Amino acid sequence: MIKMIILSDWTFVKFYFSLHKLSLKDIFIYFGETMYRGCNKTALSSQRQIAEAFVNLLKHNSYSSISISSICKAAGVSRQTFYSLFASKENIILYELGKKHHFTPGEGCGKKTMDLKDLCQEYSSYIIEKRDFLSLLVRNDIIYLMHECLYDSFLSSSCFEPECPEDYRSFIAEFFAGGLSGIARTYVLRGMDMPESRLESLVYDLFSGSLVK
Repeated sequence: MIKMIILSDWTFVKFYFSLHKLSLKDIFIYFGETMYRGCNKTALSSQRQIAEAFVNLLKHNSYSSISISSICKAAGVSRQTFYSLFASKENIILYELGKKHHFTPGEGCGKKTMDLKDLCQEYSSYIIEKRDFLSLLVRNDIIYLMHECLYDSFLSSSCFEPECPEDYRSFIAEFFAGGLSGIARTYVLRGMDMPESRLESLVYDLFSGSLVK
């Protein structure tokens, strides 16, 4: 009930929380609004502006040195607008991973059940295509956010181990998410010069167990 009132009356929100000396960030975290997921065109446009501004800043500055204020200034929005759309810088990265740099297991295989070769081929192509963005994550030690997105992607994919019991499936998704994000990290750290065909073979050998004797 309270949440419904707050979301429909921003003036009341600011008044109520000012009495308790809570910030805008506190408001959205407290009520579980970590990222805007509505359909308001103005909000969606501001969300894109913020994300683009942050990624541009990240190309020339370290993640830790970029403040919310500097993101707002670069995006041309207020802090109030920022915290109505994102709860943190991590949220922006997750937004970018979901909107522009999303990996969807089995998207191009055209099968009910994705096999390991399909996965390795798709992921190798993904790494090559998205290497510039992935290098930003690795350079700033935030590749763990990719791990979270990969885990969710596997669980939401209808062709990823569809016959497995749900508890087993979550363990398998965690295993692949951890391994694949680690491969992306090593690929970046080693200069991103490995050909796609060799990368695909390496990923397959690692997950098929053929390298373990």
